[in-house]
Amino acid sequence: MPAVYSMLVSLLDVAGHASSSLRFIRDSPETVWALASLSLFIDTFVYMLTVSMLPEILQDSMGAPESANGVVTAMFGVGAVLGCFVSGILSDRIRERRGLQMISSLIYSVSGIVFYFARHYYQILLFRLIDGIASGVACTLLYASIGDVYPANLLAFKVAIVYFCNNIAYTIGPICGQRLFDMAGVKGPAALVIALGLLKLVALFVFSNDSLAIRSAVRSRAYVSAADDSTFSKSHESVASMSIPRLLMQPPVIISTLSIVTSIGIQCMLEGLVPLHLVDKLNHDQDNGITFVILGLVFTIMVPIVGKATDSLIEWRGETMRYYAMMFGAAATVCSVLLMALANSYAVMMVGYAFFAVADLCMFIPAQSAYGDFVNGANTDSMARGYSISVFAWALGAISLPPIGTALYSRFGFSKPSIAIAAIPCAICAIA
Repeated sequence: MPAVYSMLVSLLDVAGHASSSLRFIRDSPETVWALASLSLFIDTFVYMLTVSMLPEILQDSMGAPESANGVVTAMFGVGAVLGCFVSGILSDRIRERRGLQMISSLIYSVSGIVFYFARHYYQILLFRLIDGIASGVACTLLYASIGDVYPANLLAFKVAIVYFCNNIAYTIGPICGQRLFDMAGVKGPAALVIALGLLKLVALFVFSNDSLAIRSAVRSRAYVSAADDSTFSKSHESVASMSIPRLLMQPPVIISTLSIVTSIGIQCMLEGLVPLHLVDKLNHDQDNGITFVILGLVFTIMVPIVGKATDSLIEWRGETMRYYAMMFGAAATVCSVLLMALANSYAVMMVGYAFFAVADLCMFIPAQSAYGDFVNGANTDSMARGYSISVFAWALGAISLPPIGTALYSRFGFSKPSIAIAAIPCAICAIA
C-alpha cells in the first residue's frame, strides 16, 4: 500500500510539472512566433501543393480551356481579400486571435474535403475560393499575433523567420504535391491538405494561448523590451480602434503598403518574364527550374540576415531607420533590374537576379513589420486591421504588375518594360 501511494504521488508530481511546463509554453511569446511560422508554412505549402497539378487536372481530366487556370488563381485572390478584411475587422472588434485562427484551420480542412471529391471545374473554383479565405484569415492573424507580443526593435527578425518558413514551403510544396498526385491522384494531395488543417488546429488548441492575453501579461511584467524608445510596455490600456480607411491615411501605413505592393508585384512580374527572356534572348532553354532554385536559395539565406539587420538599425538609430532601409531596397531594386536588363549572359543575369532578391527583402521585411510597430506606437486596438491591409497589399501586387509586364513584354521585350515598371513604383516608394 505505501508503494502504491508513493507511485500515485510521483505520478501527480509529474502531471503537475507537465501542466506547469505546458502553461509556460502556452503563455510564451516565442510560442506565438513558432506557431505563426508553422501557420504560414502550412498556408504556403497548401497553395503550392496543388499548383503543379492543376493544369493537368483542369485540361487533361476536365477538358477546361487554359484560360481557366487564371480564373482559378483569381478565385484564390478573391477569397484571400475577403478573408483578410473580415478577419481583421472582426478580430479587433471581439479582441480574439486564437479562436479565429482555429476556424481558419478548419476552413483549410474543408477546402481539402472539397478538393478530395472534386470532379468538375466549379468544384476546383470552390476549392480555391475556400482555400483563399483560409489563407486571408491565417496570414492576417498570424502577423497580428506577432505584432501583439513583440516591439519594434525585435519585430523585423521575427517576421523574417516567418517569411523564411514561407520560402521553404514555396520550394518543396510543388514537388510534394506532384509526387502525391502521381501516386494517388487528387485524393493524395487533398488528404494532406485535410491533415495539415487539423494539425494546425490541434497545435493552436494545445500549445497556444491568445496573443492578446499574452500581450497583457508581457506588458504587466515589462518582459519584451527595455528600450527607452519602445512604447510597447508604457501603457496597459489601448485607445479606441482605428478603422481601415483611417489606418490607410497614416503615413507609416501608406509607405509600407506601397512598399509591399511594389516588392511583391515586381517579384511576381519577374517570375513570369525571366524564363521568357532566358529563352528568347539568352538562348538558355535547358533551365530545368535551376533559375528559381537559385532565387529561392538567396531568399532563404538572406531573409533572417535582413530581418536581424533591420532590428539592429532600429535599435541603433530609432524607427526612422526602417524607412531608410526601405528606401535603400527601392533604389537597389532598380539597379538590380537594370543589371538584369543589360545582361548578355546567363551568369550575369543570375547575379542581377540574386541582387534583386536581396533588394526585394530590404523593401518587404521592414514594411511588413512596420504595421505592428505603428499600432503598438499609436497604442490602438487595430493590429489585425493593419495586417489585413498588408495581406491585401500582397495580393494587389501579385495580381496587378505581372499582367502589365507580360503584355508589355510581348511588344517591347524584356529591358524597357522591366526597367520602367520597376523604376516608377520604386521611385514613388523612395520619395514617400
